[in-house]
Amino acid sequence: MNLSLQQEIAFSLRKVTQATAIQVLPLFGKYNKTHADSLAVEVMRKELNSLPFGTRIILGEGEKDESAYLHEGEILGTGEILVDLIVDPLECTTNFSKGLPNSLSVIAYANINGIQPVPGTYMEQWIAGPKFMDSFDPNAPLSHNVEKLCDSLKKTHSELLIVVQDRPRHENLIRDLRNLGIRVALIDSGSVTAGLDICLNKGHYDAMIGTYGAPEGLLLAVVAKCTGSEMKGILRPHKEIYKEKWKSYGFEDGQVLDKTEFIKGEFYGFEATILSTNILGRGIQKFYGKYKGNSISISNSWVEFHEWES
Repeated sequence: MNLSLQQEIAFSLRKVTQATAIQVLPLFGKYNKTHADSLAVEVMRKELNSLPFGTRIILGEGEKDESAYLHEGEILGTGEILVDLIVDPLECTTNFSKGLPNSLSVIAYANINGIQPVPGTYMEQWIAGPKFMDSFDPNAPLSHNVEKLCDSLKKTHSELLIVVQDRPRHENLIRDLRNLGIRVALIDSGSVTAGLDICLNKGHYDAMIGTYGAPEGLLLAVVAKCTGSEMKGILRPHKEIYKEKWKSYGFEDGQVLDKTEFIKGEFYGFEATILSTNILGRGIQKFYGKYKGNSISISNSWVEFHEWES
């Protein structure tokens, strides 16, 4: 695919995230995440269906929580199918419902068959930015991987800041990191925003470790590959049906995959509109009947921040 066509696809998908974000914005802070999720899915489906080219959903956030989502294999748009998609119409739904930062509307894409399908479950993720000139080994002791980070980033243990989601499943990980003298940034949600901060080298965090949603992991695999960052993932199915589905793809339980095994396309990219202000940019504002906002466009050819008005 030539660069101009990829730019057209990226622009069209960015417009989809903008339209989704604008239409769900009135529910920000209304403390009804189910309604907000459903509306975001409905709007994104409608917007994707209006595109002048076909798209195919590979994975949509929501399956593991049994909430509204765009389904695997769903074909939307008109004409030739040009791209496979990973979608999260309303990333960080809980924060959105509470009127808090880090909500996004997100689409990642690659050419047909360029994304490894994964079940809508959980994924252990090891992510570091482009300055990490090494590779994580999730099967090695945590201390071994920490030393790799220190050596590559030229930081001491006490200077590292690693993101971990504040969940009971991470109690041992958090304890072990702190015992090593590592600073830990506990997040309640917003792993995509944290991953973007790391992969775009914004300087707030050094790495992210832990088990998060598989859709978020696949989204961040795209970002990591675009930016030359480090990403390893291990599927952690929360139901037997997802474990069997993963094995049906030819993978073993607990198998470690690199970003290049998740994202195999010749071209690929990531589009997001910032809904609520975060460390990457200002959220959508409405002034005199017009919306103003910020979107992020990342591909294997560019990284761009866009200010827009609608």
